[in-house]
Amino acid sequence: MCLISDRHAGLIKAVREGPDFVSPHGVHRYCLRHVCSNFNNTIKNVVLKDLCWQAGSEYQLRKFNRIMDEIKKQDVKAFAYLDAINKEKWTASHDGGWRCGILTTNMSECINGVLKGARRLPVSALVEITLERTVHYFHVRAMKGQKMLQNNQLWTDFACKMFISWQQKAVEHTVTKYSHAQQSASVVTRRQGRHGMNTHVVKIVNRECSCGKWNQFGIPCSDAQKVCGAYNISAASMVKDYYDVMAYNNTYSKHFEPVQSEDYWMIQISSWSTTPTIRTVTCPGRNQTTRIHNEMDWRQTRARQEAQQQQGDSSIQENVP
Repeated sequence: MCLISDRHAGLIKAVREGPDFVSPHGVHRYCLRHVCSNFNNTIKNVVLKDLCWQAGSEYQLRKFNRIMDEIKKQDVKAFAYLDAINKEKWTASHDGGWRCGILTTNMSECINGVLKGARRLPVSALVEITLERTVHYFHVRAMKGQKMLQNNQLWTDFACKMFISWQQKAVEHTVTKYSHAQQSASVVTRRQGRHGMNTHVVKIVNRECSCGKWNQFGIPCSDAQKVCGAYNISAASMVKDYYDVMAYNNTYSKHFEPVQSEDYWMIQISSWSTTPTIRTVTCPGRNQTTRIHNEMDWRQTRARQEAQQQQGDSSIQENVP
C-alpha cells in the first residue's frame, strides 16, 4: 500500500511508529503539490516552484538531474531545500513504482466534489445526502463497468488509451536485441525537432525500462512494446491486473441496502436527545467558506508571467554586446 499525504508531523510520526507500514507492505510518499507549496512559501519564486513540480513529476532520472541542476544554477538555497527531502518521498524518478503515476492527494480529495453541498446541513440530512450520492457514484461506475464488459474491453479507458498511444509511438523506435535470457534490448527513439534520439534499456524479464514509465504506470511503455514485438511477446500480457475490467467491475459491483421509513426502524427514536440546528441568516448569494486558505488557493498566473518576463529581459540584456 502507498500512502500519499502532506508532511504533517503527526502523520509522519504515525507512519514511522507503525510496525507493519514498511516496504514491501507499505510506503509513505509526499503529495507533490504540498511539497511545491511549502517550497514556494520558503523560496517565494513561482518560476522555481514550476521547476520543483517538473523535477518531482519527471520519471527519467537524467531529466530529473538536469532540472535539479537548473534549480541549483538559479538558487543554491532552493536546491538545498529540495535536496534535503528524501527523494523517494516526493519524486517519481526515485519512487520505485509505488505511486502508480499518482503524484498528489487529489485522488482522495476529489470525494469533496461528490459530497459538495452536504456541508452545513443538519446531521440527519447530511447522512442522507452522503448515502444517496455515494450510491449514485457507485451505480454510475457499475453501469460503466458493465458496458466495458459488453464491449469486450480488456482494460479501463485510461489503460486502453495509454497502451494504444504508446503502441502507435513504438512504430517509430529502433530496437537492438542483447540478451535472449533476460529478453533485454536497447531502444532508440525517433528524433522530433530538438527532442528524441534517446536510448533506453528494456528488460522484459524484470518488467522495467530505463524511461521509468513502465515501472510507474504498470503499462508497457512504447520502448517496452517495441522490445516485446522483437521477441514475439504479447505486450498486452504485461499490463498490471488492477487495470483489468473485471477488477474495475468488482470494485463497484457492491450493493447498498435501501433505507426504510423511520416507522420500521428497530431503534426507539423517542429516546434520542437532539439539539435543533440554528441556521444563521446570511446575505444573498453563496455562503462564505470557513476553510482556511493557503498558498495553493492563490492564483499566481500574473506573478508567474511577471517573473518569466523579468528573466527574459535579463537574458536579453546579457546578450547585448
